[in-house]
Amino acid sequence: MKILKKATCLVLTAFLAFGVFPTHQTGAATVAELEAKRKALSQQTDKAKKEIQNLKNKQLSVEQEIDAMDKVMNSLQAELDNAQSDLDELAASLKATEKELEEATAKRDRQFELLGSRMRFLQQKGSSGYLEILLEAESFSDLFLRMQYVNDIMSFDKDILDQLQAIQTTIQNKKEEITKNHAAQAVVVKVQKEKVESMKSVISEKETLMASYAKDVKKQEQLIAANAKADQQVLNLIAQQTSNSTPYYTGNGSLGWPVPAKSASSSSLSSGFVHRINPVTGRSENHSGYDIPAPYGSAIVAAEAGKVTYSGWMNGYGYTIIIDHGGGLSTLYGHNSSLVVSKGTMVKRGQTVAKCGSTGISTGNHCHFSVLVNGKYVNPQSYLGVKNISR
Repeated sequence: MKILKKATCLVLTAFLAFGVFPTHQTGAATVAELEAKRKALSQQTDKAKKEIQNLKNKQLSVEQEIDAMDKVMNSLQAELDNAQSDLDELAASLKATEKELEEATAKRDRQFELLGSRMRFLQQKGSSGYLEILLEAESFSDLFLRMQYVNDIMSFDKDILDQLQAIQTTIQNKKEEITKNHAAQAVVVKVQKEKVESMKSVISEKETLMASYAKDVKKQEQLIAANAKADQQVLNLIAQQTSNSTPYYTGNGSLGWPVPAKSASSSSLSSGFVHRINPVTGRSENHSGYDIPAPYGSAIVAAEAGKVTYSGWMNGYGYTIIIDHGGGLSTLYGHNSSLVVSKGTMVKRGQTVAKCGSTGISTGNHCHFSVLVNGKYVNPQSYLGVKNISR
């Protein structure tokens, strides 16, 4: 919100404070005043470009953080999936154990009921029941067998009951152990889910921040576009004031080549007056002149005699010279490493006005040369006699 307000104020400054909206004022600004307005616009634009770069650096940093968090998130999710799988297995095991315990308990109860029936029968018969079984023996050996038989039955019932009780106890212990493990695993799953949700929340906050940065970048780009429009309007006003000035031409009708260190030919150009993708910003744009590569510090000369109307830093052009040749014709020389002439200087055709460099938005040492007619950029081809190139 703070950046949005700032951008809005700058745009209003560009259009109101600089007076580039059509007005009904009776007094017209001087060329010097208009150039001062252009300089202020240039400074604002440079500031906006720096802010865009700052925002993009922040975006890159946050994007890297999100990438790292995504990896952590994937790891946490995998751990959660494994923990949930273990919990599901324990739940299934607990269910099976409960069924097993239920069956063992039922079997023990049936055996206990059978033993109880026998005990009740013997109790009803009393001692005569045992005596009757023994008296029916036909011999001493038969008596011994009958006594052993009664004893075996009683012992067998007790052994079976003890075994069933032991099985039930084992299964019960198993159930308790699984229940304990299931409860512990449920806690693990709960904690892991909280970690996953927490990481999702952090990533969401970072993505919101990224969207905010993108929105702020767009606002700054809108400001730059507004400044460019305002700058063109100021150029138009300058052109109106200089269109009736006395021509300074000393040549034969064509402009001179501005970079003596390079031959005046298409092969000397690295970029022409074309629609292209800016190699620095990556944005689509109309390139406003010829780019002529040259060694650092090479002389940049006036294409024609005229008056220097601008000598200083200008937007992405860096250190820039603008020369008014009269009749609405001006030439611009950008990206210089240093400036040799100052504003207001009268220069001759071929006179050194700057030294080649790579200031402003540039990828290497070169001279950006533009021709303006009544404040509008035109193709330098017909003025230099050097054919345009398509890149």
